[in-house]
Amino acid sequence: MNRLKNMKAQNLIEYAIVVALVSAAIAAMSTYVFRSVQATQKAVDTEFAVQ
Repeated sequence: MNRLKNMKAQNLIEYAIVVALVSAAIAAMSTYVFRSVQATQKAVDTEFAVQ
């Protein structure tokens, strides 16, 4: 019975690590996505300003 509890705890920890890594990756990517959106918006604004 003790071994089963250890396996469940290990699975829970592994899931928590995966969730933390995915969250960190999304947070890191959000900066680049935000910059890309800003650059696209600036390009559109510049294109409309020329005409």
